[in-house]
Amino acid sequence: MSLLRVVKAFLKAHPAICLLLLTPGIPEYLSGSSPINAIILNPAQFVFQLTANLGLYGPGVLLIREARIRWNRGLATVFLLGAAYGILEEGIALSTLFDPEAGPVGVLGTYGHWVGVNWIWVASILPVHMIFSIALPILLLGLALPETRGRSFLPGRKLWIALLVLGIDVASLLVIVVKVTHFWMGWPIFLASWATIGMLILAARRAPSNALAARSELPRLGKMKVGFIGAVFYPSVLLTEFIPAAIGIPAVADFAVVILLQGAFLVGILKVVGRVSNERVVLSLALGLIVPIAAFGVISERALPMTLIADGVMMLFFRKLWQDHPVKGGVESEVDRRKTQISTL
Repeated sequence: MSLLRVVKAFLKAHPAICLLLLTPGIPEYLSGSSPINAIILNPAQFVFQLTANLGLYGPGVLLIREARIRWNRGLATVFLLGAAYGILEEGIALSTLFDPEAGPVGVLGTYGHWVGVNWIWVASILPVHMIFSIALPILLLGLALPETRGRSFLPGRKLWIALLVLGIDVASLLVIVVKVTHFWMGWPIFLASWATIGMLILAARRAPSNALAARSELPRLGKMKVGFIGAVFYPSVLLTEFIPAAIGIPAVADFAVVILLQGAFLVGILKVVGRVSNERVVLSLALGLIVPIAAFGVISERALPMTLIADGVMMLFFRKLWQDHPVKGGVESEVDRRKTQISTL
């Protein structure tokens, strides 16, 4: 039995582990936010980050997937809960939504900072968690192990264990951040953050199951074009964040543009991706979204780019998914059908 078959058999028997490899794998280790080369350069940092990441992303994505299944909801619920998760991680646990001097925020800590909130950073980092930390891993798990769709991973006591692990991790990181950075967001913002999380959860519970469903039955664009759209998404958001700051455009205008740009991408994708016979189109979109953050990861680790190992594993993963989902319909199958007709003339 080949190594790939052994790995697939293991993940098939333990699908939750597959989900835990995808997140924090994609948002943290492919992107270089948690450097893989720390395993050599700073082993203690690597162990701390791995523990913290698994304690955050793992329960977070498992709980959101569980809520979608139990509530019988769709993409809107996943996105709303992903935003709630983003506030929990970036706001309450790490304070990057509020601390103007937080490391990852940079100039966005002063540009767009108002009433204690880094608003432009909020507008860009929450969608990152909604897409890369939550939605994409759940989507890719469903494509990799379709037999797990609709299957609970947190029956009975496991649900409460996931909540407990997430709560301990968030509380621990909050204490560490306050002790190390000497930054405390203040009780009004702290309580407002929890209130916002509560409202997002309530909205997710009530969101119609067909909200944010694809507009057409079959894909309207081919896989290459959809993949290109995915590839320009994240760089476009970054440019929209930082160029206006550099040239002095008012922050409130930049905030609106960042929101509108991401909304336009979402509307465009929903118009072209299709609902059925779209597996390869969806895979192309997912790969397009991931490639730019993987490139940033390689650049961030350029002195010792061990993230290339994770990149290689991800490419093998996508290659296997591509093979497992041959074209069944839509734009590509129509093109193939016409080519066949021409070749037989």
